[in-house]
Amino acid sequence: MKDIGIPPHIQGYHYLKEAISQVMDNPALLNKVTKELYPNVAERMDSTPTRVERSIRHAIELVWNRDDTRHISAIFGYSEELLKEKPTNSKFIAMIVNSTKNGQGK
Repeated sequence: MKDIGIPPHIQGYHYLKEAISQVMDNPALLNKVTKELYPNVAERMDSTPTRVERSIRHAIELVWNRDDTRHISAIFGYSEELLKEKPTNSKFIAMIVNSTKNGQGK
């Protein structure tokens, strides 16, 4: 996640790491983001589901506000055209999980 520009000092970085880890273990959580994933992360990280969602969204916004889709495209293996719009939290988590499983992401 550092490679794509999410600063490790923000809380969203840590929530994303935990969310990605949980989705790697249980991919079905991507279909239950608000009902299970955020509450699971919140419980594990001593937070609330609302804070988890908001912090992850903020982390993603930091990356997309830099408007460096070429770099993100190279890391994830997606076309720049696909990355023009900021993804939802669940799509972003899925992108990282998929690129990690395919050996592209870090």
